[in-house]
Amino acid sequence: MDPINIRKAIKLTQDSLQFTKQDREEVFKKIHERNQIKATGTVGVMNKKHLFPAVATLILVSLFLLVFIPSLTGDHRDNQMLSLSNADEKEEDQVTSILVMVANEDNRTDINLLFTVNKRAQKVNVILLPPSLKVPILNADKEILTEDKLTHAFAYVGRPAAVNNTVEKALDMPIDYYFMWEREEVEEFLNSMEDIQINVKENIEMESAKGSKYTYSKGMENVSGEEMARILSIDGEHQLPPYFMNRLFSHMLNYLNSSDFKSFSQQGISNVSPEEMKRVFNEMDSLDINNIPLEGFLHPIITDGLFYVELDETFKARLSKQLFEFK
Repeated sequence: MDPINIRKAIKLTQDSLQFTKQDREEVFKKIHERNQIKATGTVGVMNKKHLFPAVATLILVSLFLLVFIPSLTGDHRDNQMLSLSNADEKEEDQVTSILVMVANEDNRTDINLLFTVNKRAQKVNVILLPPSLKVPILNADKEILTEDKLTHAFAYVGRPAAVNNTVEKALDMPIDYYFMWEREEVEEFLNSMEDIQINVKENIEMESAKGSKYTYSKGMENVSGEEMARILSIDGEHQLPPYFMNRLFSHMLNYLNSSDFKSFSQQGISNVSPEEMKRVFNEMDSLDINNIPLEGFLHPIITDGLFYVELDETFKARLSKQLFEFK
């Protein structure tokens, strides 16, 4: 019952309890009758006969006012709380996280891309995780096996779910979906794309951990699909500027959704159906791309003669919030 109907019910109840002139005359008449009955000695019978309806009415009215109406207002408040709770749940549902992995012939993941699709903010946050990132390696049951490079996580168990669990642990955040494709298939797909034109804002010179050099001059530059595969595999503490990566991701998503996605997606391994994958990637294509750079937060280390990069703990603490932010 809404507040307007409640007020009407209370008003009707109050109106029914008003003591009118006619009521007073009726009471005086009953008092006169009672005095006459007293003289005849039949008061007990008359009290039961005439007072019971009045007492019953008063009891019902009291129950209505003290129990029924408060319960209605209480239900109304409860419904508001339930509505707010549902709203919070829906807000959380506005964000979907996806881990995209590309595995080579040695069962190592060369590419590890984490996306969060934020429907409310109309934005896709993207983070490119370097293969040499030092992480605790988990199996498919979320048990820690050892500590090693992220690229080796798939080789330990041979299941994409294990890599997904490893990234969840490393970044301390949940991941909804994962997709894994073979390197050869991804390269073939990227090579089928037209070159991507990027307006480079300033000269870029960088070198990956494996010695691969990337040089882009200020002005318009063309990036081929083959080159894009190498860029996404970049290792070490250096990464390309966010605007550069944003252009690559936007182009890739647009091409992905305009191509024969079904046959391509069926070649991979995922925890969702190809139809659901198609829906997710279609959704991503219509939103703004926001690459979250790690440069400056990755620190190179040598352990037992092996090269690793470690993610700055202060940045890691902020990463989950940044990926899932609604603003």
